[in-house]
Amino acid sequence: MKLKNLGVFLAIFLLVILAACGNEASPSKKETKTDLHISAAASLKDAIDVIKPLYEKAHPGTKLTFDFAGSGQIRERVESGAPIDGVLFASESDMDKLIQAKKATDKAEFAQNTLVLIEPASKKARNRKDLSNKLETYQKFALGNPESVPAGQYGKETLEKLNLYNDMKDKLVLASDVRQVLSYVASGNADAGFVYKTDALISNKVRVAQAVPDSLHAPIGYYSGVVSDTEHQQAAESFMAFMRHQKAQKILERYGFKSVK
Repeated sequence: MKLKNLGVFLAIFLLVILAACGNEASPSKKETKTDLHISAAASLKDAIDVIKPLYEKAHPGTKLTFDFAGSGQIRERVESGAPIDGVLFASESDMDKLIQAKKATDKAEFAQNTLVLIEPASKKARNRKDLSNKLETYQKFALGNPESVPAGQYGKETLEKLNLYNDMKDKLVLASDVRQVLSYVASGNADAGFVYKTDALISNKVRVAQAVPDSLHAPIGYYSGVVSDTEHQQAAESFMAFMRHQKAQKILERYGFKSVK
């Protein structure tokens, strides 16, 4: 009889231990985070550095990883199947190409920008009010590669509208993204260059010589999209929606972007 009772006691004891182990295992499942990989236009880096921790604090189940490059380069990576969950472009055309190829969905504009002409702050300002006359005085002009850098495409459009592109071809110093243009001008390796207003604001080594009229190039819009084959569609959609949220919009405005109402 005692042996029978002992057997029952051991069986109950084992069940209690197993139940406890099961309860200990369940929180680890809840703690599993979604790793979301977002590729973003280089000009967004400073604003994203502020937005990232804000979003992660509000969404503890998501860990954000960013890389930054020209929008054209990012598009090519998505087309080649790189493990990217979402994109933030400084180019509507690159976003449209991904959508047409069924590589991305949920296109939405979340910010706008302004193209500006910058010069090294260490050099004397050129006393030319007319943009065309000013551009003609530069010997080395930094421009994002129009093949892959939206700021370079807008810059090329501007030069073409002013009938200066062919004359300035041999003076161009092409850059892989807009931040490299900023670096070339800041270091004095170029006399001037086209960047976004947001880029010019982060460096005290350059000055804005002139804002480029919007009429000289296509509208500068920033667009978000979810990569079609992502395994984290819901999480990606959530972050892209946050980029249009008031909190993110205020941060973008702080860094010189125009908000999208």
